[in-house]
Amino acid sequence: MTMLFGVLPLLAFAQTSLPSLASRLVGAFVRTVMTIAIGSIIWTKLGLFTWLTAVLVYAIGLGIGWIASHQWRAQPQFAQLGQQIAIATIDIFDRGISAPQLRRWCLLPWHAMQARLDARSKQLVPKGKPATATARRQGWSLPLVILTAIVTIAIISSTVWLRFEHPLTEFRYSHPDTYGQLLLTQQILARDLPTSDRLPIFASLAAFISALSGVHPIQVVHLLGAIVGTTIVLSIGYTCGSLTKNGAATLAATYSLGSYLFTWQLPISTRLPPSVQQCLSVLRDTLDRGLIRTWAVGEVELGALFAILAIGCSTQIARASRRTEALINTLCCVLLVGIIAPDLLILLLFAGFGSIFGRQMAFFTVSVAWVVLGVFAAIPGGYFPTFGSVLTVLPIGLSLLVGLLFSAIATAGRLLLASWSAPVCLTIFIAVTLNFSLPPVPAIDYLEYDATARKAVEIGHLFPHHQWTLVAPVEQLAQVYGRGWYEDIAQFTAKYQERVASPSFNFPHQTTLLVITEKQPFILDKPEYPVPYSVLVDPTYRNYRSPSGRTKLAAATLQLCETYRRYHPDSRIYYENDRLRIYQFRPQANALTAPP
Repeated sequence: MTMLFGVLPLLAFAQTSLPSLASRLVGAFVRTVMTIAIGSIIWTKLGLFTWLTAVLVYAIGLGIGWIASHQWRAQPQFAQLGQQIAIATIDIFDRGISAPQLRRWCLLPWHAMQARLDARSKQLVPKGKPATATARRQGWSLPLVILTAIVTIAIISSTVWLRFEHPLTEFRYSHPDTYGQLLLTQQILARDLPTSDRLPIFASLAAFISALSGVHPIQVVHLLGAIVGTTIVLSIGYTCGSLTKNGAATLAATYSLGSYLFTWQLPISTRLPPSVQQCLSVLRDTLDRGLIRTWAVGEVELGALFAILAIGCSTQIARASRRTEALINTLCCVLLVGIIAPDLLILLLFAGFGSIFGRQMAFFTVSVAWVVLGVFAAIPGGYFPTFGSVLTVLPIGLSLLVGLLFSAIATAGRLLLASWSAPVCLTIFIAVTLNFSLPPVPAIDYLEYDATARKAVEIGHLFPHHQWTLVAPVEQLAQVYGRGWYEDIAQFTAKYQERVASPSFNFPHQTTLLVITEKQPFILDKPEYPVPYSVLVDPTYRNYRSPSGRTKLAAATLQLCETYRRYHPDSRIYYENDRLRIYQFRPQANALTAPP
């Protein structure tokens, strides 16, 4: 991932006018994402998406970027490269090739990449100025350096642990929306993407990585969500640093989101008006769910990532020497926000308006507007439906507000503490939050057993493609899409529950049939709340979310399979533990095909 979205794009998109490595990395990243996402979707629409076309899109995008960074004057270099290849080919036919020569030629691209990285790193260090002198000139002292290092380590540790703990230990998904992302990814890989009003950028990135690496999409979507969540934390640091030029405020904002200090554990007072209680309840639920969405990232969070990066990239436009590269990077971010989550474009309008009066005002307007619009979206009655996306990513706006408030408090503290104001305030902030604001263990509402997801993926690997049919709950459709056939277990049970009592009955399937049954129905350990009638009559809720409905379906399916197995000795149990049992039924030559 670092090579695909960081190192190689950085080498291709030179952006020599931008002063910092962070700005160049951001520019290379957004351009690469734009190339991969749009290219993958175009290949899918044409029915040509494979690992080869994915590599082709990536190579063409980076190649065009490299040629453009050399101001389209790469013809002499290509001519020289062609001459070297021709001479080497003639030399091979004339004298043969030895093992050392082959090894040297194979390592040439790696040595060239190392040389370019060394050259780039030297450009970032001013000539004749040692690092200690630069630090002293910027007002850095040894205690501040130590404190910065400690806070940075804390930010990295908490961010990585919080976002990768569940994806690395659980195979099933933590959020229902992630199953939709997986299904879109599978459809892109199967070149069967349905028509939609919006382009699935997250799913196209997941499909590209899966096609290139050969890793199953269920794992790619899991890890990509955690990686995007981590990148959002880094983007907060980049944008806050670009807007405030205040290292302590940047660390505070990044730490607040990396450690997720926004869970709501206080009760809502019943003395408040009912509308206020409902609004606060929506805000509390959103912030609590936001803890899970730090790794179960969706399209809205991806759009928020590029909205933050657009604000950070726009700070470079003011200088004429950096304007072209910064403008391209900003436009790429804005275009991605418009494609992924157009509701978030209003935040960029507030940031653009504030930037007229300077970077600090831009930081103030976008931070306050993000929180205010999120609160508006939580007002009962649905008066502000267009701000729903802003409410979903409200924790990101709160982290910006933390940086803004910290900057104001540290500035006011200079009256008493002078240059020690920022370190003291940062120390107090971290000490208080470590004791009172760290997030609790998330209450995750899983939709299935972890073994169910693992076995569904295992079946897709072990059995020949499209030579089997999986009968299971709705979550397994996304997991096996494109590899085999799927049938909803509730419809399967309703169709054959009474017909299996006949000893001569055979399932009318021409493929191997695998039926996942639950000996212990998967029921969430939480009280049931009143639900609307429209939800009660929904088949998904009735069969899979309702405890009574799922228990009834599990018992009926288990009885159906046992009855059929009693009359068909060639049936067998594919897998069984204390909770699950997976039956395997072979196709019968004399299957009865009764009308549905």
